[in-house]
Amino acid sequence: MRNLTEMYMELSAPIFSYLLRLSGDYDLAEELTQETFLRALQALPKFREEASVKTWLYAIARNTYLSKINKSHPKGIVFTSFDEEFLDGGERSADPAEQLLQKEQSQTMQRAIYCLPETYRTVIILREFEELSYGEIAKILGKTENWVRVTFFRAKQKLKETILALERGKESED
Repeated sequence: MRNLTEMYMELSAPIFSYLLRLSGDYDLAEELTQETFLRALQALPKFREEASVKTWLYAIARNTYLSKINKSHPKGIVFTSFDEEFLDGGERSADPAEQLLQKEQSQTMQRAIYCLPETYRTVIILREFEELSYGEIAKILGKTENWVRVTFFRAKQKLKETILALERGKESED
């Protein structure tokens, strides 16, 4: 097994990205990333390598996030604001009007993802942004691969509905 320094060098950025997308808060994501690796260090002697180190760390990250939410935000709301770095994820067009449209679409998508129930949000983030397999997500969440597939399908449906609702809300503001 690799040492924690190698794990941190390889996986801290993806873990941070996951936590940032999950929480929508840059500072909180940094704090949770550090907490995740601290918990991993403490649990390392018990790690039996039944799952990959990657899925093990994602599971610790999710549990760390949920623990933080349950302690400090009993209603499950942590989000403060979308960080620009959080929103910037796609290709940039040279056309300023196209850039504005891309930014608006990105903001709508991120807001819609954040509006989803935590389980749906987690599955979409892990599958679409972190590009994990259904099997890896199943291990992280302690569910079956079939459960993940069904939940991902339902999450995508709910995400489409949420995006449409947000876009309708924007149109009524104009």
